[in-house]
Amino acid sequence: SSSITRELQKIFESKADIIKAELGSALTKIHISFDLWTSPNRLAIMAVFAHFIDKFGNQQSRLLALRRQLGIHSGENLAETLFEIVQLWDIRGQVGTVISDNVTTNDTCLSYFYRQLDPSIRPADIKARRMRCYGHVLNLVARAFLFGKDAESFELDEYFKRIAHEQEDEGYHLCEESTAELEVILNNETRWNSTYMMIERALRKQTDIRAYIFALEGEKDEEKRIPADDILSNEDWRVLGEVNEILTPLYHQTMRTQGWGKGDSHGRLWEVLVGMEYLLEHFEDWKGFYNEFTTETIRATNLNDPELIGRASAPLRGTNIRSARSRRRPARFDGEEVYVSQQRSQAPTFTVAALPEHSQAEYAALDKPPASKISQKSSLPADHRAYIRASINNGWKKLDEYYNKLGESPLFAAAVILHPRFGISWLEATWATEEQLAWVRDAKAGIKDYFARWYQSNQRTDDLQSKSASSLTNRGKEDDHYTQWINSRTKKAFATSSSVSEMDKYLRLEPQDTQEPIQWWRDHKPSFPVLSSFALDVFAIPAMATDCERQFSLAKLTLTSQRLAMGADTLERVHCLRNWVRHGGVKLGSWVGNSGFGSGVIPSHTQYIGLPYN
Repeated sequence: SSSITRELQKIFESKADIIKAELGSALTKIHISFDLWTSPNRLAIMAVFAHFIDKFGNQQSRLLALRRQLGIHSGENLAETLFEIVQLWDIRGQVGTVISDNVTTNDTCLSYFYRQLDPSIRPADIKARRMRCYGHVLNLVARAFLFGKDAESFELDEYFKRIAHEQEDEGYHLCEESTAELEVILNNETRWNSTYMMIERALRKQTDIRAYIFALEGEKDEEKRIPADDILSNEDWRVLGEVNEILTPLYHQTMRTQGWGKGDSHGRLWEVLVGMEYLLEHFEDWKGFYNEFTTETIRATNLNDPELIGRASAPLRGTNIRSARSRRRPARFDGEEVYVSQQRSQAPTFTVAALPEHSQAEYAALDKPPASKISQKSSLPADHRAYIRASINNGWKKLDEYYNKLGESPLFAAAVILHPRFGISWLEATWATEEQLAWVRDAKAGIKDYFARWYQSNQRTDDLQSKSASSLTNRGKEDDHYTQWINSRTKKAFATSSSVSEMDKYLRLEPQDTQEPIQWWRDHKPSFPVLSSFALDVFAIPAMATDCERQFSLAKLTLTSQRLAMGADTLERVHCLRNWVRHGGVKLGSWVGNSGFGSGVIPSHTQYIGLPYN
């Protein structure tokens, strides 16, 4: 009823002030994640979350909006909605990075968005703050492996599937009822996990499945029997086993980094670069193992390329080297000379020993024998081997593509370097070849450049500079121009020496025995007053935008068939309050109004629209 809607609005506005105060007192920048969703009543909805470390040193995630997106879904239009939400919450000056999936529309959106925040911002600065959702990257890699060339268009296909209908129907919504209940329900084809889990469960239940098929073969009625074309052969089962072995690390990475666990793991930004190194090594192992074309394989798959046939008798696999893997230098280093050797002295390896102790155990559990020890390739027909090889190459290519894109932002490497357990030594151990040492130098240069550009100015520096300027000014006013010249040089020298000394001092440290990087940086703030602010900002960035996905799932539960008339504003208020209460941002029952909410008793009708209550 309208009275419930009015009371809900009053509660929301009251609690929103508390969240605003919390955002204003945050220790770090406010990082934004957003995503789009089509609701059951066919509305385009944008979810926006704020990620930060609060004044008590705790990582927080707050739902800021579940806003209806009107009009065409161009990058400029999305940026307008995002900017309005940021303005509404008074955090324009606190915005840090933005986490979103990889569709090109989001690149355009962030370009417009950051220019609205700061018209002087450079394109390289925008790229540095554009965090690609790790979960979406893993999804694209898995789909490239499973579906091959069809997955190339998935970035756009996924986007259009979510938003295709509401743009054409925008006017229709203004005067007609929704027909959402009559729409065809699709399976979960945009998430590869369901395919992996189906394969994994089938392998576990293989004996039961075979027994079931065998039992049906005795049926006299042919319609009750399973068609011969639908029965998996022994070779089919071996292919499924091979696919399962290759995809398992991808699945575990997805599950590991989609949450907000305690400590420094599970969904932290440092796990993106570390995880992609882990997966690249995994794919390159399988890629090398399957990279042995034989004449038999070529003939069986109708590959008549003379060049391939000429190489058929010569194995292409090396000794676990990344011969096909390259990494382009970030645009911010264009014009600088960096020596890159063409010789690779040793094979790069994923350095598990440098991980935190609790993470070592989890990665060790996933550390399976090499492909040559567990593969069933020798028992597969030639055409099966060829297509698995093609799938591996597709997955590796997609993973390598997004691995290279990590270089557009120095923050992915910074998250590893600024982790006191890792430091620069982890990258030096992982990027060990002569060519990869240039990557280490790029990572160090990138983090230093970003730090110098955005974190040099701080209150302590300003105080010391003002004292220096005051002492020089007191010498007399007869040489004001000379004094100003000295002051300007003193300011530059002090800022440079202060920032560089902090960074260099940290880079010289040995890896620290800590599982809590946030607490470590808070404890060491006296030694690193400026660098600690940078580090805390980095550790507030999540690896994924999964909070948005979870919110869409919750909103779908709210918009049942009997609530499809619920307005977008009501949906937003209900779920913002729900999120704030469940994550400790506010408590319900403290607002005093005409309805008597101050008694601490939440009216029973609120639970029917999804509000939690104490």
